[in-house]
Amino acid sequence: MQGSTVDCGRAMKATNAILDITCAAAGVGVAIWLVVAHQDRNKLREENKTLRQQLAQMASLSAENQRLANLVSRVTHSRIGSDDQLRELLRLRGEVGLLREQSKELEILRRQSHQASESLDSSPKAQSAASAEAVANADYWPRDSWAFAGYATPDAALQSSFWAANKGDVKTFLRGIEGEILQKVQTDAEGKSQDEMSAKTIAEVASLKSVRILSREARAEDAVVLTAEFVEESGTQTNKLLMKKVGNDWKLSGHL
Repeated sequence: MQGSTVDCGRAMKATNAILDITCAAAGVGVAIWLVVAHQDRNKLREENKTLRQQLAQMASLSAENQRLANLVSRVTHSRIGSDDQLRELLRLRGEVGLLREQSKELEILRRQSHQASESLDSSPKAQSAASAEAVANADYWPRDSWAFAGYATPDAALQSSFWAANKGDVKTFLRGIEGEILQKVQTDAEGKSQDEMSAKTIAEVASLKSVRILSREARAEDAVVLTAEFVEESGTQTNKLLMKKVGNDWKLSGHL
């Protein structure tokens, strides 16, 4: 009986020992799990922090890209606008230049008219016979009123040609002609000196007393036919003169 009691006590002790070991092992396992879980949480926090930083950088880069795109767009539109403004400025400058040339031509004609009026014969007989023909105007050019008028219009170019021929200014005369007229002059100039050509141009208009423009007929944007009456010492004749625009200058091109 006593032996059974002893055996029973030993079994209980063994059972308690096993339970203690089991509890200790479980405690160690829980501790290990807690450590691992803590490490995992720290790792997740770090990864989460890194992802947030990357997202912030991506957002910053996206904003910068959008800013640069907007800047390029503004610069592009600004350049397009600047090109349009430059073209408009050049067009306006061209129109201003043309108006200046026309103003100069008008001033020349006014001065010619004033000079012609002052040079009129003071005798009543001469005034009554020539009062309708003596005063220069836009259509009537007495010889004494010829002047360099530029090349901005067909009339101005024609008058400049007469003036240059009368002065023997071959260079200026050549600038105001083209086409068959220029070819004829160049043919005549072969083998001649500058002085000989100067004398020839003077002789060409020596007998001409006045020129009157009877009509102007536009054939195209760059071609105008002037019907002109030439009064010479030997009589009066009417010719149709073709004027063409070459670049910015009008030139005498030929007879029709």
